[in-house]
Amino acid sequence: MKQIEAIIAWTPARWAELRPETAGQIVVLPMPDTDGVAKRYVMRAGASSSALAALSEEARIARLFIDFQTIVVRDGLDPQTVHRAFLAIDEYRFRIAPDTEGAEFEDPPEED
Repeated sequence: MKQIEAIIAWTPARWAELRPETAGQIVVLPMPDTDGVAKRYVMRAGASSSALAALSEEARIARLFIDFQTIVVRDGLDPQTVHRAFLAIDEYRFRIAPDTEGAEFEDPPEED
């Protein structure tokens, strides 16, 4: 799914007392979240932010990787868990190192 359509929801690992059922977990969901899954998590980013649509494509992509860093470094989620969740976002898969598990080419290279 496109970044602008993706809701990123997570609960920081350190908030286990506040939300033990989702502490240290992350989900990436399509917008709209008709089942209200994102509400079970403390933090949200992505399509749930109206500011995202106003950003240029380059700024949105920068925001995506800033969100990744924030979730991992500040909020203590496992990097591989966050990586696997972010694979649902096209722009992430197309911009990570091509030899990373889950990476894809936006425009596959031509074979000789």
